[in-house]
Amino acid sequence: MKKKLLYLVLTLMTVFALTGCSLALRAEVPYQSPTPYEQLRIDMIATVEESVVAVKTETGHGSGIIFKSEPVLESSETLYYVMTNYHVVEDGGEMTVHFGADQTDIPVVDFAGYELYDIAVVRFQSSKTFRVHNVAPINDNTITEIIKGQDVYAIGSPQNLDKFNYVTQGIVSLATFPYNGVVGLAIMHDAELNPGNSGGPLFNLNGELIGINVAKIPTVSSKTGTIAAEGLNYSLSINKIAPIIRSFTENDYQEVVRKPRLGISVQEVDIFLDPNNVPPNDPALLPPNPVGVVVVGFDQTRNAKDFLELYDLIIEMNGTPITSIADIGAQLTDAEFGDQHVLKVLRKVGDSFVELTFTIILS
Repeated sequence: MKKKLLYLVLTLMTVFALTGCSLALRAEVPYQSPTPYEQLRIDMIATVEESVVAVKTETGHGSGIIFKSEPVLESSETLYYVMTNYHVVEDGGEMTVHFGADQTDIPVVDFAGYELYDIAVVRFQSSKTFRVHNVAPINDNTITEIIKGQDVYAIGSPQNLDKFNYVTQGIVSLATFPYNGVVGLAIMHDAELNPGNSGGPLFNLNGELIGINVAKIPTVSSKTGTIAAEGLNYSLSINKIAPIIRSFTENDYQEVVRKPRLGISVQEVDIFLDPNNVPPNDPALLPPNPVGVVVVGFDQTRNAKDFLELYDLIIEMNGTPITSIADIGAQLTDAEFGDQHVLKVLRKVGDSFVELTFTIILS
């Protein structure tokens, strides 16, 4: 009896071990697409999205694509060209190119644009190597075929940068359409676009850039009133905008003037804790009855990131209590590079909040 029981236990252990191993091995096997079409789409997106970026401005952000690079004379750096919309960079102030949450933003050096076609190019320098997407209509002065019914894929960062390189799929609904009064400037398609997608690329299934996403029609009128529109999205046709991009000369590029800044993004407490705000909006991140402004982001090109942390509550600046963003703005009037500002913050350490003081140099 004991031998039978022992045999049963060993058998069950063997089965469990084998099953566990089988499950573990099965979990490690890469995804295998059931169709060649899906695999083609997956491979295409994985390749082209390495050239897709976000363009951050003082007023928000748009999307863009790296389409050209050239060496910087007497330097180890490379000058990269990013195509985006004119309305993204118009009055944008200082700008940076964003490559995703795990990478450092790089300042924009200068930009050129053509308002009528709503197209612009921003340039940045870096010693890092980034993927450059070849755009035949720009580089080779050729025409890329755009046909009603072909699959299209829009990549960009709608709404917030936490949706970096979000992908939507659709088809070309109209191969040519007027935009800004220019005949044939646009393609109409039903790959959904939202604010933040502006300037992002529209690809076909071959990974060819066929358009730069620019706008959507949000509502349409009907007999019953105004209703939400669906699938009415515009992209600028690459065949129409390529000659404009090629025509930009060095004289067309305007320098982006860097201004002295703390290098932090902040929110007032009531906004940070608003349940309708994007996460984390967690009251546990702040002390009871908080008064001040909350650090919610950093400009990686400035030095505040070396001292402050996310969700620090700024309560004092240069000896003056801080209760709003306007209070910080008042301290930065007539700011100059090299100015020193003393910030006092409350920081959560474990289960308690610690008061810390830092000197930040404007850079």
